[in-house]
Amino acid sequence: MTFGSGLFSLWAKLCLKSWKRHNQRTIPMKKRVVSVAVLLLAGAVVAWDMLSGWTPLAAEAAHQSKVYQASFQATAEQAMAELRQSQQQGQFPALTAAVAWRGQVLWAGAAGYADIASQKSASIDSQFRIGSTSKAVTAAALARAVAAGQVDLDAPISRYKTDLPNSQWQDLTLRQLMSHTAGFPGYDGNTDWIGAVRTWVKWGEFHDVHDALDLFDESKLLYPAGSNFHYSSFDVNLASAVLQSAVKTPFLQYLDAQVSKPLGLSSLAASEQPSPHQVSFYMTHDGYAKKHREVNLSQKWAGGGLAASSVDLALLGSAWFNSDFIPAAIQQQFWTPQKLKNGEVNEQFYALGWRNFSQNHLFCDKGNALSRTVSFVHHGGVSDGAQSWLVIYPELQLVVAMNTNTVKENYCDFAKHAASITRQFLQQIAPDWLSSATL
Repeated sequence: MTFGSGLFSLWAKLCLKSWKRHNQRTIPMKKRVVSVAVLLLAGAVVAWDMLSGWTPLAAEAAHQSKVYQASFQATAEQAMAELRQSQQQGQFPALTAAVAWRGQVLWAGAAGYADIASQKSASIDSQFRIGSTSKAVTAAALARAVAAGQVDLDAPISRYKTDLPNSQWQDLTLRQLMSHTAGFPGYDGNTDWIGAVRTWVKWGEFHDVHDALDLFDESKLLYPAGSNFHYSSFDVNLASAVLQSAVKTPFLQYLDAQVSKPLGLSSLAASEQPSPHQVSFYMTHDGYAKKHREVNLSQKWAGGGLAASSVDLALLGSAWFNSDFIPAAIQQQFWTPQKLKNGEVNEQFYALGWRNFSQNHLFCDKGNALSRTVSFVHHGGVSDGAQSWLVIYPELQLVVAMNTNTVKENYCDFAKHAASITRQFLQQIAPDWLSSATL
């Protein structure tokens, strides 16, 4: 079996599994026929797309490194060597990273190609889809609104948005939405069948976050709000619509005014917004790459539809330590893992738009022990032809960001490369964190 036919076989199995799940529900015949037609058409397009156009990845890759603090020159050189090795051995079309400490970027690097066909090199300014790392960006915008007294995290969202399209949503709170305890299903569990299909094909364009609620407004909540945890993008998308109503400003405009401009994040934008720095996105397999099909992510800007560079993500993470940007008390609210009604912390230690773990090793680096248990606040993202990682070590005010323009099936096959770079900087910043022990 060729890699192309193998990928198509995998798609077919997933499609069949999804259809069987939805077929168990009561769906009007007309809606079912339309859905099947759309599904088959989309499947044919995807099948053709997946089976053609593969090209070998380049054996040699361009690279760029920028050192912002001269005292970290030697460490930056080691980090760049790690990045180049990771890009080649991991078979990433492009891989970029940035490290910030105490509010200042120390180093940024890029290796590989932003576009393979044109041999356009990736740079530290390259812009990537950041997937669910968008949730952490949305959290920053919401935190600004909380600081300004424009929203209350524990008020019913109907106080701010009176045109909610589902009566089950009236008494939900922004805290529940941003911590995934409101009861929303994920993409697979969406019982709004037409919305589920549209969510999967990602062809339609939405000009307003309110309009995108149509994709899941007929879906029922899974459990009483606050009683359980279920990770989803739908609840964060709804939170952006509530925020938009509360501040009386379109979500993207508010994000630009309250986050991008104050922090100077020139790359942070909706992924559909044209940018000369946006990379091409790829599927990769066994040393080959193929451009990912065109998609439109306007249905989920807040939950998974933004784009940014690694440098700008590092700056965003650092901004959480600036009390003029986000007051310390609000930072703590957003970084505290949320408890369920039974008093237990949710299973993913999810806070508000962030996860907050404590471990004795770096994320995806279980084989190398740290000398102590450390806390790290983080979010990762998987998008169409892209993966993203943003992690903050509050004790050190150390921030590491990484992006690529492909997707690894095992997320750690991507994120482990950020851990190797982090260890280089820990040797200079906090050598006492490192240990020679293995786990």
